Amino acid sequence: MAEPIELTITEIAYGGDGVARHDGQVIFVPFTAPGEKIRAVLTEQRKTFARARLLEVLVPSPDRLRAPCPLFQNCGGCVTQHLAYPAEVRAKVAQIESALRRIGKIEHPVLRPALTGPEYAYRNRITVHNRDGRVGFLGVDGKTLVDVPRCLLAADDVNEKLQTLRSKPRPRPHYSIRADEVRGEAFYQSNRPLGEALQKLVTAAVPEGIRAVLEGYAGTGFFTGPLASRGVRVVAIESSAAAVPVFRREAPQAELFEARLEDAFDEAMKKLGAGPAFCLINPPRGGLSPDARRLLDRPLPFQGLLYLSCDPPALARDLQGLASHWRPEWFQPVDLFPRTAHVECLALLRPSGLSPSDSPKVTPVD
Repeated sequence: MAEPIELTITEIAYGGDGVARHDGQVIFVPFTAPGEKIRAVLTEQRKTFARARLLEVLVPSPDRLRAPCPLFQNCGGCVTQHLAYPAEVRAKVAQIESALRRIGKIEHPVLRPALTGPEYAYRNRITVHNRDGRVGFLGVDGKTLVDVPRCLLAADDVNEKLQTLRSKPRPRPHYSIRADEVRGEAFYQSNRPLGEALQKLVTAAVPEGIRAVLEGYAGTGFFTGPLASRGVRVVAIESSAAAVPVFRREAPQAELFEARLEDAFDEAMKKLGAGPAFCLINPPRGGLSPDARRLLDRPLPFQGLLYLSCDPPALARDLQGLASHWRPEWFQPVDLFPRTAHVECLALLRPSGLSPSDSPKVTPVD
């Protein structure tokens, strides 16, 4: 067994692990905080980095606190319950900025203050696994199933449904437990308290005076409906068969292409009509495909491009791929998933040839 080593944690990497350096090598240590001195043991050695397991906190961070969930550090769902929430938000904003600088090659990204909400009891849906009489989430090893009687991230009504599930015979290996407002199998925003604020943030970022919006990865029409109700002509593209009927119900005024963005983009462009236009995209976690980046990385008749991302490295990679025709104006972090490794970010891009004085004004969010 490897000998324990003492380390000083300098930051929190994307994914939630603390970062230390020892003998010229970067070492990732889960469940640590910046400024802490710790004892750890190496568990994995790679050419360019190593991983370690925390043994003891020698000098704790002032931001360290006792995790409220007894399953923390065993259940793999949460990674930051040991941090005061403001420290978690600071770390996530720093991760976004780091990705934009390192991967996106953006020297001075303008980051707005993060949009946040409650740190617990916010999820309107969870997916649990059922194995050997246990119902819960995979552990930190990604293999072991941890029995979870109650999830602190889930809303009370979702936990009530979890209790009902646990009390009955369970023939299936996986269950999606959804609040009553989350209908069917389509994707819905899972943070109930922040849903309306996120919707307002994104739709308000489309300036007044914009006549048409091309919306890619439109989902169930979460942003489409409010834009259409403003009188904006929305031409949307969505490939999910589960989302399409919900979209048609939620945003009947919009025109919808049931297709991949790559396949319908040019045809959708023809439907925008005359007048100032914007583009809004909300791709899945992996970001844009190479074909989608090529479609967007060219002169287009949009006064702006809004990109809502759920993965900062993917966002940074895509912006680097779009840099020849688009320049970022600002970035808005959104912590939709407190206590986890995930964070969203809304980016506003302008055509490279459009000066700031030519840009339409964005309506501020109250």
